[in-house]
Amino acid sequence: MGLLDDAGRDATPDAGDDDPKPTPTRDPAAGAVARLARASEVDVAGESVTIERPDTTQPDSETGNWLTGGDAYGLPRGIDAIENRQIVQTSAMQSIVNGIVDQLLGGDLAFLDDEDALDALGPQGMDAVDSFKPLLRDVLTGPHMGDEDLDDLVTAAVEDMLGVGNAYWQPLSAEGDGPPVVALTTLDPLTIRHNYDEHGYPETPPYWQAAGAFAGGTVASLGTVDPVPLESDDLIVMRYPKGNRSYKRYPVSAAWQVKEWLEILANSTTHHNRYYSDNEIPPGMLQIVDATNTTVENIKNKVQEASGDPRDMPVVGGDAPANWIEMGGTAINLDIIQEQQWFYELCLGSLGLGKAEVGMIEDVNRANGKIEAERVFKRVGGPFGKQFEQAFVEIARQFDVFRELGEPFTPTLAYTDPREEAAQQERLRQEFETGTITLKEYHRRSGNEDLASDDDRFTVAIGGEEVDYGAHPWPVAKRLLAAAGATDPDAAPPPGDGEGE
Repeated sequence: MGLLDDAGRDATPDAGDDDPKPTPTRDPAAGAVARLARASEVDVAGESVTIERPDTTQPDSETGNWLTGGDAYGLPRGIDAIENRQIVQTSAMQSIVNGIVDQLLGGDLAFLDDEDALDALGPQGMDAVDSFKPLLRDVLTGPHMGDEDLDDLVTAAVEDMLGVGNAYWQPLSAEGDGPPVVALTTLDPLTIRHNYDEHGYPETPPYWQAAGAFAGGTVASLGTVDPVPLESDDLIVMRYPKGNRSYKRYPVSAAWQVKEWLEILANSTTHHNRYYSDNEIPPGMLQIVDATNTTVENIKNKVQEASGDPRDMPVVGGDAPANWIEMGGTAINLDIIQEQQWFYELCLGSLGLGKAEVGMIEDVNRANGKIEAERVFKRVGGPFGKQFEQAFVEIARQFDVFRELGEPFTPTLAYTDPREEAAQQERLRQEFETGTITLKEYHRRSGNEDLASDDDRFTVAIGGEEVDYGAHPWPVAKRLLAAAGATDPDAAPPPGDGEGE
């Protein structure tokens, strides 16, 4: 199949290159370890002794390329990584990337306070929290390297997680004594290896990155790259939310799952190409009714003999009628629409979505469209948003003040959905009318903190007596109003802001 064949060629070093890449030298002062070639026999105190073979093994850093060979620089990703990237770049997968990004972009960077952590802080600590939030907001929102903003970083990370399986942001610090993080930049996940053991325990260093691993359009061999060691604080690591597998050290992305089915399709296509030349099906079939096998074989021989010139084809009469069944066209022309729909549905299925959830069937209407939209966000948008929330927390932890304050808040992406807000307001109204919450709590949970904290807005004078109806559930407030002489205590309470509820 062309898609995966191209990836295979890209991952194969060009053996016919007349100008091989020079092997770069490594500076031992920069942390490189020089390897010494020793014989199995050495002279000690004038005696020749044979060195006993050790039980340990050394990783092979010279065999294979960056994606497939050697474990000296962590675990190789395998050729699947390039194939997965090519799959996520198809139009079908790009439309899914755009759909997920549309759900994530436009959200406000919000800070969810940890009430317990804030209660433990004194006035000085609260001032430190209030001072740190604007600083962290500036760092996260950008501008970042390449004049990118937070939306640009989110867009790139979504595609990387859907394709390769991992996405990486690199925190950039200020020169001198500035903040530990002032901006972010994206890193190509294909250039990064995780240096973990079989249990997921990080080795030293936990990551390696080889920026020049893809020079010249092919994957460079391990002997021609000079990877850079990276510590945990050097990377913000995100992964495809549904990609964890016990048998895979890297996430199983949506594109990887699609690739497995594409290989099945490729094998089927290869089979049909061998059966029908030029990927064509026969233009038709000749059906002989009530004919013996001998008669059919004779007719087949006559047709083959006349294949060069139709005029040589004998036409004879007889009792057995002959029918021509038209087929015509090529396999691709006959089913191209269905194949495209099947591929798109396959891409959706890799994310746990069906046709109904993206409006691909006729009976999806406004009545169930809201339910389906919420389901899509719950299955796809929400898990991706969680990855970015964890990334924001990791960036905040690089600031000493955030850790010293006990991580008093969580930076996250908050979204404004008018339909959800209307539903929430209706739920709060019902809770207030049934006496579950007070009117002040209603306004506070509706996001109007200034109104909820203004006691004068909820005080009414009746018969010379002031009644604070906002501090009580509505059934209790009605009794207080009635006791004070209100003429219609069952009427809806004033909202406190001069507007009807």
